Amino acid sequence: MRLLLTSPMGDPLDSRTWSSAPSNVARALAAKGVDIVPFDSRVVGKAGKALAAACNVARGLPVKDISRFDTIRALRSRAVAAAAEQAGVDHILCTSSIDAPAPTNIPYSIWIDDTVHLLQQTPMSPGFTGRAAAMIDALDGAAFAAAAHVLPFSQHVADDVVDHYGVARDRVFAVGCGSGPIPPFEGVKTYADGDILFVAKHQFSDKGGDLLLEAWPEILARRPQTRLTLIGSKDAVERARGIPGVTAHDFLPWDDLVAKFHGASFLTQPMLGDPWGQVYLEAMKSRTIVVSLDHRALPELTDNGRNAFLIAKAEPTALAQAVLAAYATPQADLERMAEAGQRVVLDRHGWDSVADRILSRIG
Repeated sequence: MRLLLTSPMGDPLDSRTWSSAPSNVARALAAKGVDIVPFDSRVVGKAGKALAAACNVARGLPVKDISRFDTIRALRSRAVAAAAEQAGVDHILCTSSIDAPAPTNIPYSIWIDDTVHLLQQTPMSPGFTGRAAAMIDALDGAAFAAAAHVLPFSQHVADDVVDHYGVARDRVFAVGCGSGPIPPFEGVKTYADGDILFVAKHQFSDKGGDLLLEAWPEILARRPQTRLTLIGSKDAVERARGIPGVTAHDFLPWDDLVAKFHGASFLTQPMLGDPWGQVYLEAMKSRTIVVSLDHRALPELTDNGRNAFLIAKAEPTALAQAVLAAYATPQADLERMAEAGQRVVLDRHGWDSVADRILSRIG
């Protein structure tokens, strides 16, 4: 099979694009004999974006997230279709609904982590309303409807593609997403002695950092020996400055980062709107138990919370109580949770398994 792999976020083979998901899936598919043709669908330059913005202003539509609207989609979709035809591929795998191809004889599938309909229901919502929301909903619906398959990371997104966008269930299949390069932890942890970990390269607040710091005084008051490590951004370093029990790093060498994942007891990262969360997989693979919100993909990843500590609402007191409950849980129970979580990642979320599920639909 010859496959055009697209990305509207950059070169699909560049590990910096979309948390390495396209490059990792490309590598896994290539290992199974698929001939990958990468296509960076960021084909609209500044002039095109300015024209699209002017069109939106003239129609009374917002210019925020302009790539989601029809003008840029039309330019991008034609470019994707032309690239596919020129390359002589058998199938197109898009990594977003916004770069679905214009009508062509070549079938395409969409591999996605979220829908705008679900995103609009979170604190990270782009805030589309009225005609703008209706237009984007219709454009996404058309992209899904014309696809041979829609391949979401998770079942809750698959259900939304069926229930909200009306795509036939036999064309929608949750294939998952692989984990990052943190190796599995195989030692023994004493959970009562370990630290809390938070890892985010950007969007500190949206990733739950502010909520965690709001909960921290209550955690520390009840359990003074607890320590928190924040990793990933200068923002985290600034937020943590002067807070007792908190250490922050904007960057760590690879071996040190692995050691932090493997040494921590709990990843406490109540992300407010992320549909998936690669960091959860990295933690689970490290037998570091997740403390977070009971929404988006986390119920699926954690066996409906059996292998994690999940809270219903993004409230500091609820988060603090969940952390304290985690530390108070017997060691044997925590070991069982950690081992079960690690098994889920290793069994289902390796890139080889994801590639197999994708090929079972498009191959």
